[in-house]
This record gives sequence, C-alpha cells and structure tokens, in this order.
Amino acid sequence: MVPFRDVVAMLAVAVGGFAFVVGAAVPAAEGQVATTEPRAAGPQATTQPTAAETWLRVTAEEVYIRSRADANSLPVARVPRDTLLRAVGRDPYGWYRIQPPDGVFSLVAAEYVDRRGPSAGIVSVRSGTLRVRVGSLVRDVDPVQAEVQTLLERGAAVQIVGEQGPWLRIVPPPGVYVYVAAQYVEPVADDVAAGLRAIARVTTQPASQAAPAAQAIGRPEPAGGPDLSGAWGQRLVAVEAAIAAESRKPLAEQSWSGAIADLRPIAAQREEPLAARLAEAWMAQLERRSAEQDAVRAAGELLQRGAREQTQYERERQRIARARQAATRSAFAARGELQRSLALAPREGKRWYKLVDPLTGRMEAYVEVNAGSPIDAEKFVGQYVGLRGPRRADPALGADVVQAEEIVGLPPAGPATRAVTQPTRQTR
Repeated sequence: MVPFRDVVAMLAVAVGGFAFVVGAAVPAAEGQVATTEPRAAGPQATTQPTAAETWLRVTAEEVYIRSRADANSLPVARVPRDTLLRAVGRDPYGWYRIQPPDGVFSLVAAEYVDRRGPSAGIVSVRSGTLRVRVGSLVRDVDPVQAEVQTLLERGAAVQIVGEQGPWLRIVPPPGVYVYVAAQYVEPVADDVAAGLRAIARVTTQPASQAAPAAQAIGRPEPAGGPDLSGAWGQRLVAVEAAIAAESRKPLAEQSWSGAIADLRPIAAQREEPLAARLAEAWMAQLERRSAEQDAVRAAGELLQRGAREQTQYERERQRIARARQAATRSAFAARGELQRSLALAPREGKRWYKLVDPLTGRMEAYVEVNAGSPIDAEKFVGQYVGLRGPRRADPALGADVVQAEEIVGLPPAGPATRAVTQPTRQTR
C-alpha cells in the first residue's frame, strides 16, 4: 500500500526517510509547546490547493501516500491500483491533498490522553497543546523525531486505534491531510467511484448480496434498501454471479466479453436508472481488466521469446569458448569470425575480408587474400576461423593486416574433431 503523509506543523526536512522538526528541541513534556512553535500546520498554509473535492483512482500498480507534497517526505502508507482516494485540493506542482485513507494513523503521547474506553480519549495537557505526529504503515518511525501534523487543545477528543510503546495511535484529527503525486492517479466522477467500489465487491460477495453492493452508487436508498427487484435489476444480479464465477478462474483463462455483452443492454435502458449506472461502471472496469490481461499475455510471450533467445545465445557462447580452447594463441596469427569487408574493395587482384570477435563485435584484423591463392575464403564466411600468415600493422587502415596463407575452420566440438584446412601450397 502507498505511504500517506500528513501536514506538518513546522518546517521539516527528510533525513534518511525520516522527518525531523527544524529549529525546535523536543521539550521535556510532550504537551508543553515552545513559544516559537506555530499552532497551525505549516505545509497546509504553503500548499495552496486549487482543485475542488473529487475522487481519485490509483492508476499505478502501487503508490506511496506521503505526509507532505514532497517526494522525499515520509511515506505513511502504500495503496494498490484502483484504490479510491478523496482529494480536497491540488497544488501547482503536481500533488493532490487527500483525506487520510483507512488505516492511516497519527501518534500522540499516551501520558497526555485520558482514556475513556478502548477507542476513545480526551486530551489532558495541563497547559499548552498536544502535538500530533506522523505515523507510518511503511517505515519504523521514532515518534519523538516525527513531523508534527497539528496541535490539539486540552479537552479535544481523539479516536484511539492502537498503541506504540508510550504513544497512542489515533485516527488523524480533522484538518490533517496526506498527499499523493498526480502522475499516479486520475480523477473520476462520483458515480464512477461508486461503481468501482461496487465492482470491488463483486469478486468477494455472492450474487445474493448484490443489493448491498448497489448502495455504492451513491444515491438515496429506498426504505427497504436499493431496489434491484425489477427485470433489469434481476438481469444485473445474474451478470454479477457470472462475473464472480469468472474471477475465480486462473487469469489466463478469464474472459470478460460475455459479461460485457450482457451488461451493455442493462446500461443502455432507462427504466431502472440504478441498474443502468451500476452496469455502466462494471463495463468500464471489465474493459480495463480485459486490456490489462491482453498486456499481461503479450508480456508473457515476449518473456518466453527472450528466454529462448537467451538460451540460444548461451549455447553460441559455449561453442565459441570451446573453439577458442581448441586452438592455442601461438597456432594462429589471428582468430575470429570471417566476414566480407565492405570498407576495402578488391584491388590489384587482392580480395579483402575482416576478422571480428563474435562476443564483443570488435574487429581483430583485416584479411588479405592474394591473387592466385588457392584459398577459397568465401567458404569460411560466417564461420569462426584461425588464420595463419604474416601479420603487420597498416597505419593507413588503422588496423593490423594478415596475409592469409591458411584458413582453419575451428570446430565447435573441441579437439576431438579435426579442423578443415586449406593450405596455400601442395605438401611434398
């Protein structure tokens, strides 16, 4: 899940993933606040959101929620794709200010809270205010060094959700927000957000619970709950059951074309608007899921192809290594893959080739085959060979030149296989 960052009360800097309050030492009593400490959260004042409240859908596989509008600030949670977040504003630098999602918590010193039950408490500082500090679901944070999100007056109520040593985990108080980068989310309409919540229940609820899922549409409910008793509503319930059954199949076997086709007429009708809106939202989600499945299948095919090519490449490397072992360096003037030279055209009856290291692509030397030579160099083009003959440096070419007297095709199997050779002159 993505880390969430709450607004800090003073200027803070992030050091090694932890945020430290700048310019103020921690007082002996957590409830005693230094006179120079502001009472309002600083980042909230500097970040001027311009967008109205809206729903956001997470579009990345996993996103961090942070305490401030800063990529270096403390991540407080991590959320997966399709998570819905409630934005209350956006700054000019690409960050949404959002309400803390479920599970995100703040920290306060337990000694300054009067417990009124397992989950309720009252701030009981004798003077000053109580600091509310950032908590994180992602990283271990020393509360004493954590950012200050806001300040609570004596008598303020807090909702306790857990304990952390001498500290209490509480639901972030009103006015405390966290941030998410705009590049990882997209705004969605209220009806679409409600539909996404309903779709999320499809894979975990049986068809008999379709009526509660339909509540996510966000419309006022009739006294007896959402009415899906009509003909279109009953068709929607049947499609929901089919979606749930398809979701239980392995990913590679899932197909949503049938469910989308069944939802299309439900979304197009106007007799039962509740069923139409829910069907439209489900269609959008299933179409997105189908596109993601196609991408997964394509990626799988690429991975398989890459694995085959890698295997072939490794075999070729082993073949070349064996060939190199079969021939000692003293036996040849040069070794490599024989290729035609495009830079040097035949001249004065001489033919030109080049030797290239097949592993690195580096050219070893040019090969000169004299006119009248019995060597059939074309026979060895594309093969890994050893070359015998005088080797000299040619400053004009900027490379060595080997005058071929013998070309030896180096076998892949090793020394047991005899090399094929072509001598330049008859052996007496």
